Amino acid sequence: MAHSIQDHRDSPANRLRAALDGAEKIVARLKVDEVENFLVGLDRMESQFQALTAGGLDLRPEYTRLESLISRLHGQPKLITAPAAQVGGLSSLRQKNPPAIGEWWHLDAVEAARRQKLIRRLVTNLATILGVLLIGYILLTYIFPPDPNAVLSSGATGQLPDLIARGEWEAADKLIAETLAQMTEDDVEMFIWQSVVARHFGREKEADAAFAKAQAAVPLENQPVFWSTVGNVYLAARDMAGATAAAQEALAINPDEGQAYFVLASVAEAAGDVPGAIAQFEKAFELTADNNPQLAVIARVRMGMLMQSAPSMGVMTTTVPSGQ
Repeated sequence: MAHSIQDHRDSPANRLRAALDGAEKIVARLKVDEVENFLVGLDRMESQFQALTAGGLDLRPEYTRLESLISRLHGQPKLITAPAAQVGGLSSLRQKNPPAIGEWWHLDAVEAARRQKLIRRLVTNLATILGVLLIGYILLTYIFPPDPNAVLSSGATGQLPDLIARGEWEAADKLIAETLAQMTEDDVEMFIWQSVVARHFGREKEADAAFAKAQAAVPLENQPVFWSTVGNVYLAARDMAGATAAAQEALAINPDEGQAYFVLASVAEAAGDVPGAIAQFEKAFELTADNNPQLAVIARVRMGMLMQSAPSMGVMTTTVPSGQ
């Protein structure tokens, strides 16, 4: 039968509990001069547990606490390895306290194994990423290479708005000419840019010819989108009158052309007409939510930013469909 462990205040069981209490309190903040005593104390507690349980004492709750403490050290080996490193490391402490066979004496091995596992995982992830990139490169370069004309066009149209914003019209004119000279197929947006820039320099015949090429390349049913694209190019060229006229042309053909409302909203925003811009962005959002979700999201974001920047406007009548 198990004996009572409450016989007297200085019993071996109570001394074991006290040692366990102390270890639990200092484990999270071990100092350099405490780490060796802490590890030796764990050895001592293990021996005490063996001796006391062999004598018939029921120490299961206390042993559960010790196991929890050791588990914590396994989960956070740096609680021991960090202070131990300042006194030569666990290897040095093991040599000073043989046989040092308790698992707490070997937390440096646990930490090293964990580090190696992390490195292997990182290497595996990196190899996977590189593999995906390599496959993508092979697919895009050799199996599904990008259209060189599309690459030229996107590269130029990405630079032109910045050149115009800096007033570098000559550089924009040169970039358009160089790009068109390299292209082997007609590109509607490049022809529109050529028309806008040529008209800026007063080269009306060149502007009209480029515009005619652009429009002729677009099927009749896509003319509203074409005029919306014209409006966007005029916006990028800082020509608000041209942008407005192009958007109105698009709406004259198709009153539900959402991209045209987006152009008009941008013009109103540039003019400081916040209520008008919000109304037009809302219209653009409603008309593109199903067929052009990307533009719908942009319109909603722009509308939200305008509403947040104008708190003094009072209650707006703008409504956004729920769930969008």
